[in-house]
Amino acid sequence: MINKITQYLDNCIDAGDIFGASFSLITPRGIDQYYHGKQGNDEFGIGLDASMIYDLASVTKVVATTTRIFQLLSDHTIRLEDSVTRFLPGFKHPEITIKQLLLHNSGLPADIEHLTNMNREDLIAAVYDAELINEPGTKVVYSDLGYIILGWIIRTVDGALARSIQDHVCYPLAMTNTGYNLNRPKVRFVPTEFDPRRGQIQGQVHDYKAFLLNGESGHAGLFSTLTDLTVFVEMMLNFGEYQGKRVLDENVFDWLGQYEVEGRTLGWERRPGKHQYFHTGYTGPAIAFDLDRQVGLVLLTNRVYPTSDNQVWNQDRARIFDLFFDDQQ
Repeated sequence: MINKITQYLDNCIDAGDIFGASFSLITPRGIDQYYHGKQGNDEFGIGLDASMIYDLASVTKVVATTTRIFQLLSDHTIRLEDSVTRFLPGFKHPEITIKQLLLHNSGLPADIEHLTNMNREDLIAAVYDAELINEPGTKVVYSDLGYIILGWIIRTVDGALARSIQDHVCYPLAMTNTGYNLNRPKVRFVPTEFDPRRGQIQGQVHDYKAFLLNGESGHAGLFSTLTDLTVFVEMMLNFGEYQGKRVLDENVFDWLGQYEVEGRTLGWERRPGKHQYFHTGYTGPAIAFDLDRQVGLVLLTNRVYPTSDNQVWNQDRARIFDLFFDDQQ
């Protein structure tokens, strides 16, 4: 399997689909980590290595937000059927539940329109006042809004989102280079897009909604390294435990297997009828694990460098998922 994935990634780099990729494959035989290609071109023509930090974009949703929500569900601080308004009384739709936010069938729209003219307060108001596009529970629409709200629920319960993720997810897993608004040398951050207003984005969150929310949101904003995310996948493959520490209760994995709604389970995307779970991010990253075969994949790229107009990688990444999930070796 790894030879097929490695060869395919090298072909993607040679074709100019991406400048480089950091990736790991976790199997019962061990862990293989690879760093192929460069950060970018010109001043960013730097070979990739283990120290480099990536903007995870929507992979934040599963590594940070979903994981913490699962912990709060397991200790009965929150419940799947709880209304959002139990935690956010000013929210417009008391009929929406935490479960629907996790399944992306809350009825909320995918995104907020006219973002470029907004400030932080405008965005918060727009999320609180968003009109439904579907009846809650009837149709899956992948929504950043739902995960912004889940992040606010975590903040309501724990006092602060970033500190909550640090204390309850990153610290137990010794993920020392993972977090929001990481304070690290700029050169360690793989650059993302060149934005006409913001300039070259490097070490600052790419997602504009997360940027307006001071880099700290349930839907995006997390930064990490290949090594740290590999540890996270090891924990998931070991049904919530890592090096003797229990990070997630085993019942979480029963929940993952219980739900399958239009290709989704709680938080994660799911391959039909299988215990195969994955998620992607706008900037290019991917994370996947197969509980039955006990294999995991972390794949980090900066697809949006120098411009998010480059869409080829999205098809490439889907092909890599096929190679990973369908290989029977």
